[in-house]
Amino acid sequence: MEARADRIAASPLDPGAPLSVLGGIGPSTAARLAAVGLRCVQDLVAWLPRRYRALLELDAPDEAAVGALVRVRGEVSSCRSAWLPGRRSMVTVVFAAVGGGTFEVQFFNQPWLKKAYPPGQPRLVEGTLQLKGRRFLVQGARVLPVAAQPVGEVQLRYPEVEGISSLRLQQWIGQCLDRVDWTRVALPPLPPGLAAHDGSLQELLVAMHRPRNVAHHEHARRHFAVREAVELFTEVERARRARAQRPAAAFPVDPVLAQRILARIPLQLTGDQRAAVEALWQRLAGPAAMGVLLQGDVGTGKTAVAIAAALAVLARGGTVAFLAPTELLAEQHAAVVARWLQGSDVRVVLHTASQRDADLTAPGPLLVFGTHALFAGELALPRLRLVVVDEQHRFGVAQRMALVHKGDNPHVLVMTATPIPRTLALVLFGDLDSVSLRERPPGRRGVRAFQLPQEQWPRAVRSIQRAVRRGGRVFVICPAVGEDGEKGGVVRVHEALAAQFRCGLVHGRLKTEQRQAVLRAFRDGALDVLVGTTVLEVGVDVPAAVLVVVVAAHRFGIATLHQVRGRVGRGSRRGIALLCGPRTERVAAVCRTMDGFELAEADLAIRGSGELLGTAQSGFSDLRALDPVEDLDLLLEVRKAVQAVGGAR
Repeated sequence: MEARADRIAASPLDPGAPLSVLGGIGPSTAARLAAVGLRCVQDLVAWLPRRYRALLELDAPDEAAVGALVRVRGEVSSCRSAWLPGRRSMVTVVFAAVGGGTFEVQFFNQPWLKKAYPPGQPRLVEGTLQLKGRRFLVQGARVLPVAAQPVGEVQLRYPEVEGISSLRLQQWIGQCLDRVDWTRVALPPLPPGLAAHDGSLQELLVAMHRPRNVAHHEHARRHFAVREAVELFTEVERARRARAQRPAAAFPVDPVLAQRILARIPLQLTGDQRAAVEALWQRLAGPAAMGVLLQGDVGTGKTAVAIAAALAVLARGGTVAFLAPTELLAEQHAAVVARWLQGSDVRVVLHTASQRDADLTAPGPLLVFGTHALFAGELALPRLRLVVVDEQHRFGVAQRMALVHKGDNPHVLVMTATPIPRTLALVLFGDLDSVSLRERPPGRRGVRAFQLPQEQWPRAVRSIQRAVRRGGRVFVICPAVGEDGEKGGVVRVHEALAAQFRCGLVHGRLKTEQRQAVLRAFRDGALDVLVGTTVLEVGVDVPAAVLVVVVAAHRFGIATLHQVRGRVGRGSRRGIALLCGPRTERVAAVCRTMDGFELAEADLAIRGSGELLGTAQSGFSDLRALDPVEDLDLLLEVRKAVQAVGGAR
């Protein structure tokens, strides 16, 4: 029997064999693995770690290694638990290191762990070594059984699989590495010009999962990063070439039509806006479908540029779909543009989850503003010739394409007020031409931002009093609705401020009619203070607003803080933003500069690409090795190689 088990353990594995051939993987575990795309042996060896960090292997804690990531082998010496104020618990495990001396690991709010560490149990501990007085502590600890036997000077972190520990996953990956039949595993060749990144697949995968050191792992990571970049840019190049080759309806703009269009926009366009409008008109004239990414900082007037492009299509009877991220923004766009086009034959309609009454099939030029409701499969948009997507980072690529596919190769204009760093633009929008707006309309003096500790909230209230006394209006932005009295909730903050000011309340749970009534009252001066959630983040234009107070600013991202700041200072008076709460890196960045392009780079450095745009929507969820932040050199190299072969793979 033992001989048979040994033969099975030693027999080569077919790369396509189901994972049930591995010990410990039954039907329920196989289902959990399949849920993340792991169905066969080949899938498992290709399940690359997402992150890695260099570490030191120590036999005993050493002051010279304080602050470093370490791996220390030891035995449990003792384990104690204690209760802290606020019904919090702390379990402290003391280990005796194999090389002498002791070190501790602490676990907060996990009292059951006291039973998991009996004295004498051998363990491997990975974490950051700290010295507290005379005691060594390993913080952020990962405690592994000795049987895990990690080797090398690298700590690997794999994507999580629900219900399966990282240790078990690594053990199964190890079995596959040892037993897979490498003669039956092959990768497609890299495009010409990238051969220097190629290598033995077996050696590269071993370096990914069992690296000797950081350099060994990094060499393999860059190989797989190149392969991921090839896949990305191949798709981008295919999309770009397909659009260039498919004919699209042309909408040329002659001088007479240009004059008619600009007369409908009651704004003095900046030089940047005029140049952007001309660029869009030129692309709308054909012969291929336009694909443009319009990047503009907060307050640079992207909407006016988009409407100037839309009017070129509407003038010839086409339909334009304008996709907004929130109902509030769609409502405001529709109301403003309807006033601009009053007296024309263009129908301006609103189509959202709460308002779907308009007939979208009637003949004649149609401009429809909407939200996710525009994606609905049963919704028909006849004569759809232009799709405008506002705040692209709020939508997934698949959502954008679902709307585009409702037309016959329509022109596409993607807009963002959160400028996208070059690395992300290359990956996400490499098939689009980029047009930027940096110049602000004349008369706008900008917004200064200041951080205010939460305990100094009375200062914020005095600032509100001062702004209202001088005839200005004030936004107060909160991170949550908080109907049950949640700290930082709009309901609670509104109740407190309504005792002193003419104060309105807006959040996403209100009906459309209620939101519109409150906004109208605030815009018309019947209310002085408007308290709301981030439904007020984009598109609310009240020139008299001079102050925005952000409650618990540390709970917002840079992009949101920058957008919120853009709600004030839109008239002739300088705006002020008070960011209440702890001074985080994000808050400090927003206080330091008003340049959205600079803030986008700062956000990228602080949070990384996946979190910045949302991995599920950005397309980064499938990336294991490629880091769009650090791998700009690889991105440029791969893009050039893929373009040389025309994306034909």
